[in-house]
Amino acid sequence: MSVFYKIYTNELFKISWVYLVLALINLRVKLWLTPFWHVDVLAKNHALFLQFQNTNNEQSRILQFYVPEALIKIFGFSVQDAYQIQRWVFVFLTFLCFHIYLKKWFDSKLAFTGVVFLSAVMPLTYSNALQESAPLLMLTFLLGLWTIREHQFYRYGVVLLIGAINNETVLILPAVFFFYNIRTLELKHILKVSTLTIGTCLPAFFYTGMIRYITRDRPHLGGAWHLPDNINGLIEQSMKSPLFYWQAGYLYLIFLFGVFWLYAFFNFSSKPFFLQRSSWMIPLFIIIHFLTGVIHESRQMLPLSFIIIPSAIWYLFANEETKTVSKGKT
Repeated sequence: MSVFYKIYTNELFKISWVYLVLALINLRVKLWLTPFWHVDVLAKNHALFLQFQNTNNEQSRILQFYVPEALIKIFGFSVQDAYQIQRWVFVFLTFLCFHIYLKKWFDSKLAFTGVVFLSAVMPLTYSNALQESAPLLMLTFLLGLWTIREHQFYRYGVVLLIGAINNETVLILPAVFFFYNIRTLELKHILKVSTLTIGTCLPAFFYTGMIRYITRDRPHLGGAWHLPDNINGLIEQSMKSPLFYWQAGYLYLIFLFGVFWLYAFFNFSSKPFFLQRSSWMIPLFIIIHFLTGVIHESRQMLPLSFIIIPSAIWYLFANEETKTVSKGKT
């Protein structure tokens, strides 16, 4: 009986039911905003994936379709149900892991606040687009940051490889690895960290190069150069009346985190070391997506949640006692 009582009163057990429902609400919003799920576009895409006949960049993200395919083969789910379960489970696990990740720096209340904020802004990234690698991308990106923070090099390498098999966006994480582990400007130390950085990310980059070579004859979805479109879109839509901002997709980049974009950098020197160093990656992440991504698909910015949100909460709520404790916890 005492074992069941401990489980019942455990914080993660209690909080899991909240995050399970928040993930379900996000699933409901995604399905509502994505008619492609309901007119067989998803099923047709899945069939093309299995034949390796889809677009180059989407075809390369093999976990986004092999995980649902495993659910279909094992449990007999329909294609739509398999993708729904994948999304629901991975979003739920992201919420739960984010809560634990945040408790490195904050108490339970502030950790809960961070997860709820993430859940609240995620619907802004949903559109009538089938980007089903996104939920697992969120989870692997978070776990990648987590393992870097805890100096778990082997686990980080494994997570990075799994993440790359799902979505190449995780390949920005070696920059965080390098920035976080550089402590002096001595040449010997820089060479050591550089070697470790390359060694831990090599399997992920090797896979990405290999799968892109295999799918080289497939067309690239949406093209690969978008800087002029992104700049023009931002300028054009920033001139709209605020009454029409709800449909200004290019501005969602700003709306996604709102004032948190600023709060994340206020009192920067007081933030935990990991948040400071991982923040150095943010400009690089944004520049890359401005060059090759379609910025009005604001989901591309979601992986930054795991840096932006705790950094902003630190500015808003962390008291002196928390700051003193957390400085000893990276």
